Amino acid sequence: MKKYAMKRILLAGLAISALCMGNVHAAEKPQQIASPLVSYTSVRDAWAVAGLPVYTPTLLPVGYAQKDIIVIDKSLAEIFYRNEVSKEILFRMAKGDADISGDSTVYEVNQVVQIGRQYIRVKGTEKLVSLALWSRGGYTFSISFEEPIPVEAVQAIVSTIPWN
Repeated sequence: MKKYAMKRILLAGLAISALCMGNVHAAEKPQQIASPLVSYTSVRDAWAVAGLPVYTPTLLPVGYAQKDIIVIDKSLAEIFYRNEVSKEILFRMAKGDADISGDSTVYEVNQVVQIGRQYIRVKGTEKLVSLALWSRGGYTFSISFEEPIPVEAVQAIVSTIPWN
């Protein structure tokens, strides 16, 4: 009996403590931390918030459509493209020349290819690219493919980005 009485006393004490603590903090409203991710419906609006000119690909593999436009910390802009089976392509852009892909995978192939005067680092397998990275005019870019594509397709996509 003594054992159960002690448990009751402990439980009652915990309940009273919780109520008291709840009352102490009831006057204080919890502060919410603003999310660093902000969604947009317009690429132009998103890129303006990030302080970027609108450089985006105009060619994608068949079946992909723009789905989400997000700015992270008012500095990195990204567009998610999805196909009918929910495979994604992620295009990112920011100021600078750092790797903004967020992809730390060690790929079988990591090489540089040339498109006109533009050099692009491609990562993937011997035949397919999962990630492409490049810098141009003070901006850095990445495009990642959930469903890898041939390097020639990556070169075609990157070559469609209109450089003002």
